[in-house]
Amino acid sequence: MLKKIYRLLALLIGLAAIIVFAGYSIKTLSIENISHYARSQVLEGIIVAALFYATIIPVSAWAWKNMLANINCPRSWYELSMIMGITQIAKYLPGNIGQHIGRAAMSMTRGISIRPFLLTVFSETLLTLLAALAIGSVGVFFSQSGLTGFAFVHQTIFILTLIGILVLALLLYRPLVPHLLKRFFPAHTNSSLEGLLPGTFTLLRSFAAYSLNYVMIGIGFFLMATILLPDVKHDFMLLLASFSLAWVAGFVAPGAPAGLGVREVIMLGVLSTNYSGSNGLLIIASFRLATILGDSLCFLIAYLMLFFSRRATPSS
Repeated sequence: MLKKIYRLLALLIGLAAIIVFAGYSIKTLSIENISHYARSQVLEGIIVAALFYATIIPVSAWAWKNMLANINCPRSWYELSMIMGITQIAKYLPGNIGQHIGRAAMSMTRGISIRPFLLTVFSETLLTLLAALAIGSVGVFFSQSGLTGFAFVHQTIFILTLIGILVLALLLYRPLVPHLLKRFFPAHTNSSLEGLLPGTFTLLRSFAAYSLNYVMIGIGFFLMATILLPDVKHDFMLLLASFSLAWVAGFVAPGAPAGLGVREVIMLGVLSTNYSGSNGLLIIASFRLATILGDSLCFLIAYLMLFFSRRATPSS
């Protein structure tokens, strides 16, 4: 019953966010704005951001490979990149669970059993969320757009405190994860998890990989904004924070496909300190197109990888 209420609430939040963002866009953008922004630089900026965004698949596959190898389930980076690239596109289905179902099905058909899959993907989800919060917090704290105004000593204290919290979270992960798994996946936690949880060093490396994902996306976002609006002074840390924190919001309220609407509303709020309404809408809408293009590019490359791997081993 509670799950049904949560799903309904998440769906309503997602629909409300889409309506709010669409209404704001219609109110803010005029025909003159649209014609002014319809130029070749927009496409160039979107392509640049998409290429940086697409790096998340090989980086995430590397982290997944390390976690699987650490629990005695070795798989090649090539195969895991292929699985993630193909199933990533399913996140645009309503409910935001299509990619997880597809990834589980494809993984099991390729010999990754359900327990190693659940344990590593569960770890991936928690570490990705932690990385988004960490990178987003750093971005907000070091932004030059007026969100914060702390002296160097305060910034140093903040970084040291954040590092301490991250280390504590990683140390507490192994004793806490069995309780979390029993809460979310009770059917798969009846037996001992000994030897099936990635080690602390592996988790730390995976966390670094997921943090790198957000930094790469932020670089692409910054370059795209610079290409789209060359006359505007851009704040890299603010752009980095806007996407990272918006991803967290989309994760918490997963009603809309790929966080559509929810993430845009959060990004509008964060970027409003540095961009006018029309400029903010331009880079946010362009960035959404860049992520769709990036996911499509990953799907295409992964599908070609699958095609050629099947030709190399016809029996599979």
